[in-house]
Amino acid sequence: MLTLVLIWFAVAVSLTLLSRRSSAGLPLAYFLGLSLIHVPGAVLELNYEEWEWTSVGFEQTVIGMVSFLIAVMIAKYAGWRRHPHQDTDIWRPRLTRHGVSALDRLARRYGLLGGVAYFVVMPFVGAVATATAIISSLGSLMMVGFSLRLWVARECQDQLKFWSTIALLPLLPFATLVQGGFLGFGTYWVLAIACFLFAQSKRRLGYYLLVPPGIFVGISVFVNYMAARDDIREVVWSQQSGIGDRFERVRGVLSDFEWIDTANLTHRMAILDRLNQNWLIGAAVENLEAGTVKYASGATLGEVIIALVPRAIWPNKPTVGGGGTVVSDFTGIEFAEGTSVGAGQVFEFYINFGTVGVIGGFLLLGWVFVWMDFWVIEFLRRGDQRRFLFWFMISLALLQPGGNLLEIVVSAAASAITAYGLGHFLNRRWPAGDIANVSRLPLISQDSP
Repeated sequence: MLTLVLIWFAVAVSLTLLSRRSSAGLPLAYFLGLSLIHVPGAVLELNYEEWEWTSVGFEQTVIGMVSFLIAVMIAKYAGWRRHPHQDTDIWRPRLTRHGVSALDRLARRYGLLGGVAYFVVMPFVGAVATATAIISSLGSLMMVGFSLRLWVARECQDQLKFWSTIALLPLLPFATLVQGGFLGFGTYWVLAIACFLFAQSKRRLGYYLLVPPGIFVGISVFVNYMAARDDIREVVWSQQSGIGDRFERVRGVLSDFEWIDTANLTHRMAILDRLNQNWLIGAAVENLEAGTVKYASGATLGEVIIALVPRAIWPNKPTVGGGGTVVSDFTGIEFAEGTSVGAGQVFEFYINFGTVGVIGGFLLLGWVFVWMDFWVIEFLRRGDQRRFLFWFMISLALLQPGGNLLEIVVSAAASAITAYGLGHFLNRRWPAGDIANVSRLPLISQDSP
């Protein structure tokens, strides 16, 4: 197990070094999101060899991560060969005072629209699957808005704008917890924004120094959330509860806060229950190798086609891809009724085609993320906001390492439709000089903020 952890660390360092300024940080964000649900449990079980499922599952995870890294390296090398100027100061964007103001307004409107869609509209359309997919994609505009505002602040060296935006980031997990009872959504949002910012930064020592305390605080918040999760959701999911009741219940978590202690059995079980997807993979590997169940041979991937048909068009469409069903079928583990368990990409690739599927699947994912990442930053630097928004929203929808592939594809399709519509609206609403060519306008004057 220690060897596997060291290999994971080497992959993490490599992807960090590959996150240059010609990147929006998407490959790194996906890798860290995948690590979040696999590595803590593996590290916790380093000295417990009897947890064979964790070891077997983590081995497949590391194989996938190494394959992902290989694809990223190949794709980035090909990209740099075609565009060798991208990491030079020649390609540094130039913003006028007028361009800065336009982009800043656009970033605020992205954030406002995304916030209203996710926190105000979403609770009223949750029962309609198609509407939920569209509104959820609109919610990702918050990440676009935060990222764009931080990019403008960094390019203009506006410290007030930069740090005031950074100060708002911890509110995202808190907001998703109060609104829906889930901490993970907001955590992935912050992770994507932080990786975008990291990739655009030249001075990285501060980021490296913040990693150890950040991990410690993050895991501590998680175990406290798990201890009070059922109580929080009982209030949040109750139709009679008001926003005051929700805040009060979440405040109770902070008032009884405990720092992570691996000797604490409650803390250990919280990590092993939710941050150790490896044991589910290990259970599936054992059943498949023993012949208890047969490989899906692409069956779960074929469900994507059915899932892409909106239920508004096909009201009687059969339910497909239930996470709890897929995981239970291949692990033999029964979950509580109504529980949806995300299979994750490692699990889904393996149950379809074994280790070959894991290797091939992550090679494809790595290649896709690099090229989408390339176009996101390319269009941002060109000042092409329509295409920047289009590719960035699709990329953000793909950042679901713990989700089922069909859910991810549906989210990406909804994001593409939403971004395309918003792009046409922006094209009419904003003059071309404000948005379309803002990166090509003259350098900011010395008296600009």
